[in-house]
Amino acid sequence: MSEKQTVKIVPDQRQLKGLYAAFKNMDEASKNALKTEVTGISAWSADQLRGSYVYNPFPKQAEKVIATVRPNKDRIPNVTIGGSKGKFSGGAVSGQVLFGSEFGGPSYFPNGGRRFPFRSEPKGRGNVGYGIFKKLSEIQPQLTARWKSAVETHVIKKWADNG
Repeated sequence: MSEKQTVKIVPDQRQLKGLYAAFKNMDEASKNALKTEVTGISAWSADQLRGSYVYNPFPKQAEKVIATVRPNKDRIPNVTIGGSKGKFSGGAVSGQVLFGSEFGGPSYFPNGGRRFPFRSEPKGRGNVGYGIFKKLSEIQPQLTARWKSAVETHVIKKWADNG
């Protein structure tokens, strides 16, 4: 299975009912302006992630995975990682090795060959990751600030002016 994984900011739905109502009432020009600006934020995020493979203990494996990062066009910044591109020896594709490459795995499989780096250091209930999730944690404040600014410019100000 070579699934694509999409990473999104998921805001608290209860706190944003008014914002979602404003999204629905936006004119087409505002909708397109917001999507264009948020697509730029997603592209910036994708660019930031593309350099993160160098932190992985298996950089060649991670480089194949990170080569599949693509920004998406939406009202909320998101990128897609994985899929059927980036074939590995043995027939695996990037989507199949994404989480093993990022978070590590058991050192040895029954065939005796090591496929993934050791598990990354624990943090809470999960692991820190080697590159992608570390980089996302690092850029999250700037990513969130840029998105909030875009929403304020294209939605909230227009909504306040028309409401």
